[in-house]
Amino acid sequence: MLKKIIVFIILTLPVLSFAQQKISGRVMEIVGSKEVSIPGAGVYLIESQQGIFTDSAGFFNLETSHQLPINIAISFPGYYSDTVLIKSLSPVKTYLKKSVELKEVEVSAKKEAISISTINPINSEKITQRELLKAACCNISEAFETNPSVTVDYKDAVTGIKEIQLLGLGGIYVQMLSENIPEMRGLAGIYGLTYIPGPWIESIQLTKGAGSVLNGYESTTGQINVEYKKPNSDETPRFYLNLFGEESGGAEANLFYKRRINNQWSSILMLHGRSMQKEMDRNDDNFMDSPKNKNFNIYSRWQYHSNKKLEGQVSLKFLTDDVKGGQVTEVPLANRYSTMVKTYRAEVNGKLGFVFPEKPAKSIGNIFQLTLHDMKSNFGPKVYDGREGSFYYQGIYQNVLSSNNQEYKLGVSYRYDRLEQNFPGLPKVMEENIPGVFLEYTYKYFEKLTVVAGVREDLQENNKLVFTPRLHAKYNFTENLIFRISGGRSYRKPYLLADNLSVLASSRQIVFKENISAERAWNYGTNLTLRGKLGNREYSLSADAYRTEFSDQLVVDAYSDSAKISFYNLKGSSYSNSLQITLNAEIIERLDLRLGYKMEDVRSTFNGKLEQKPLISKDRYLATLSYRTSNEHWKFDYTIVNEGKKKLQNVFFDAENGNNNYSPSFTLMNFQVTKVFRKFELYSGSENITDYRQLHPIIHPENPLGNSFDATNIWGPIQGRRIYLGFRMSIM
Repeated sequence: MLKKIIVFIILTLPVLSFAQQKISGRVMEIVGSKEVSIPGAGVYLIESQQGIFTDSAGFFNLETSHQLPINIAISFPGYYSDTVLIKSLSPVKTYLKKSVELKEVEVSAKKEAISISTINPINSEKITQRELLKAACCNISEAFETNPSVTVDYKDAVTGIKEIQLLGLGGIYVQMLSENIPEMRGLAGIYGLTYIPGPWIESIQLTKGAGSVLNGYESTTGQINVEYKKPNSDETPRFYLNLFGEESGGAEANLFYKRRINNQWSSILMLHGRSMQKEMDRNDDNFMDSPKNKNFNIYSRWQYHSNKKLEGQVSLKFLTDDVKGGQVTEVPLANRYSTMVKTYRAEVNGKLGFVFPEKPAKSIGNIFQLTLHDMKSNFGPKVYDGREGSFYYQGIYQNVLSSNNQEYKLGVSYRYDRLEQNFPGLPKVMEENIPGVFLEYTYKYFEKLTVVAGVREDLQENNKLVFTPRLHAKYNFTENLIFRISGGRSYRKPYLLADNLSVLASSRQIVFKENISAERAWNYGTNLTLRGKLGNREYSLSADAYRTEFSDQLVVDAYSDSAKISFYNLKGSSYSNSLQITLNAEIIERLDLRLGYKMEDVRSTFNGKLEQKPLISKDRYLATLSYRTSNEHWKFDYTIVNEGKKKLQNVFFDAENGNNNYSPSFTLMNFQVTKVFRKFELYSGSENITDYRQLHPIIHPENPLGNSFDATNIWGPIQGRRIYLGFRMSIM
């Protein structure tokens, strides 16, 4: 019933209207002999206290149910206010006069490391560079170590694959975006987070629940959008260098250089390299604790601003990634179990937009992306190779309706994806050829209520139309107390082994029981956000509740049979319930505290029986402390995380846990100190200070080619303590 209500509201909301009259006009001043618009001037209906601000060209539109004549008041700091009697619906032009000459005032504000939006009706938070610098630089998969919403776990004990979890479900259900361009799908889905170096990132937008229909149909539990450093931004250094090394032998370098070519063109070139060639085997099981790896990444971006109506950019990316793990070299080559994942990826994307200065709400945008991805891998005797080519296009038009409180966006999209792969039981070729159309409507009722309703239709395989509705609403009880609700449907085509590559790190038989259907799910959620002050100290409190419910899903069953890992379609129920509470507060001046608690109940039907999904923690606690000295010359960051117990897979006897069904709970601590000099920074820290490890992550490592070998039953950290030292230099 709830699903039908959501669809009904989405389809009928855009046509709802009120018996109101529209009052429009423009606010200006006389400078010399010229008329100059005043953007941001306040325009208020005196009878109803309804108000709005003029746009960038000084225009305003107000709707009211009051009958004419009616009085409007117009004001702007530094100008004499004016009152105008409106007798007709013809546009009015009003001129304000300056009252006093204002002296320059310097305004400073504290930048938040993680900010929860109070404007966006979609529940989202922005992770800034300040937050990203709290941990070792590395890649985006490690950017969430201080985040209470996202969990990062190892997938197996031989490849170093890390997976994020959001709302209790794996990263394949989170839609990855780069500056609102969907990517990191298919072959890149499992490793994609490691392909984005942290120093390249300007910010990350994390959205919970069903996202906007503009970005596609795949967002099940949320979206992660990465914004790169901009060549035309004054906040981007002209030159940046980051050098990083760790006790275990890993080393990394990041470099970028931006250049403003002329008034229209600017560019930035980014380089990244990482190497880890040291073998570590602290538990003496003859397997490397972390794999060897070599990575090189290059990104070139060109931006164009005509300073009139045309804006555009084009970006080129290329990377090579070589990961080798398995048994140490002391084991004779003829008997050695080795793993290898070698990747080559090339990408070109671009944006072309048209803006209309006289109508700031109106714009036309086009984006495209072309990607080639080649991966070769082996896990002992098991080999999986894939080659994927993808093309994506989106065209979008946005504007306002008769009044500025109603906005719409409509567009088309097209995706082509071809995956060639080789593995017994898998189709040799998988293709997606999907055109789509979408519409999103936004309604604002003053500053109190905002509703965003979206629908899209995509033509999937076998000429089946897939309908994807989404609904988001935000209500402001007060300026600082905000309530949100959301609901929506998602659709995704599973990529079997590409989505679950780590299952190959086991001797268990891989069984594809049937033709796998597309996955479909509904996600519903609420959020309550409170901002306030205790004395002079600011705080924010946020509470979330979400449910994800699958009607169709790929079940990867490593639970029912200790000799097999079976792939089959869901027959029964599968759901995830997630509750989270987060507090951000400034305890004393420059000392920030973040507390987070997350409870997740994830269940699926395995072989006809509804069971708790293995290797997912039901409870997670997080606390962070950040302190800055008054002159910002020293920065201290501390994080502590407690992971609750996790249900284990049905595997052979576990030397560490015996035949227990659950892992132990454990606590991890990280610390970093940064010294800021005039032109550079030095930072040093330790992750997993107490050196807590899952001591025996591999079951039967002494016989990797036998029937009982398994490296996928990972519930805790593998590498142990990690000590690092880094250097950053920026030239603005």
